[in-house]
Amino acid sequence: MADFTQSAEELLTKLDTYREQLAQVEEALEQQPDEPSLVKLKNDLTEVIVLTEDLVKYQAAAPTEEEQKEQEKGRASAGPGAPGAGRSAAKSVHTALIGRTCEAFFEQKWYNGDIKSVRRDERGQERCQVEFIGFANTREFKVTDVRMLRPPHPAQCQPGTRCQAIFPEDGLWYECVITEQTEKGYKITFTDYGSRAEVKFDQIRLQSSGKVAEKKRQIKEVVTPAGYKIPESLTIAKTDTEEVIDTKRRKIQAIKKQQRSDKLEAESSKGQVGWQKFFNNKASTRSKTGFLTGKPKESIFKVGRP
Repeated sequence: MADFTQSAEELLTKLDTYREQLAQVEEALEQQPDEPSLVKLKNDLTEVIVLTEDLVKYQAAAPTEEEQKEQEKGRASAGPGAPGAGRSAAKSVHTALIGRTCEAFFEQKWYNGDIKSVRRDERGQERCQVEFIGFANTREFKVTDVRMLRPPHPAQCQPGTRCQAIFPEDGLWYECVITEQTEKGYKITFTDYGSRAEVKFDQIRLQSSGKVAEKKRQIKEVVTPAGYKIPESLTIAKTDTEEVIDTKRRKIQAIKKQQRSDKLEAESSKGQVGWQKFFNNKASTRSKTGFLTGKPKESIFKVGRP
């Protein structure tokens, strides 16, 4: 049974433990995929993780006992008719979510975003400021209205692991390969474009072996006359505002720059390999004569027969 007296920080610590246990169970399932006890344990851990994540949000949305006492003291000292009576100016206790990635519902669609700040409003409800990834706009939501992304355990995200990551330029999920683990997350290479990026630990996701694998995102792209591949979502529309157009152009330039750099690097590597191959072949086929080679050296005075 969930303990509602635990703080958000304590629950987040437990979440890390549950995720580590889940990673170990999934690793064991790769060796014994039909083991009933492992399958049950995985399902139980998954359910506990989901419930604990929900508990973190709902627990933080309610004022603590100390804050309730402060509110009662404030109401008693201010009087029933005093302005602002019953309002809480306490700081948010949900600061652990700052910097985390979430999904927020905006204009009939879910978007990925970064939580920039949290606060407790005058009614005692937790609210967070979300900045949508790939866009400059932000919006405030109730903590209970956003969906936190679940980071996989680092043990499952070793270099060479294929997964999906959020593309910083548009906030969408794309196929990638992990190249390095960092202090804050991972360095990855997007397989469709070859572009590289560093993402946070909760901005990648793995395909679960126990569920139907999600279909690969079909990326619609436009090829420019110069040969650059640009996501169709970045094409400038007539209805775009000047701010949106400027944002799209900056993203397009960044993609072109990355693709140009990758192309030059590939050409440089190809040219170096070709030159080394040519040099090695030239050295191996060079004719050698003399005492050490065993091949007699012809006299410079030798003349051909008439």
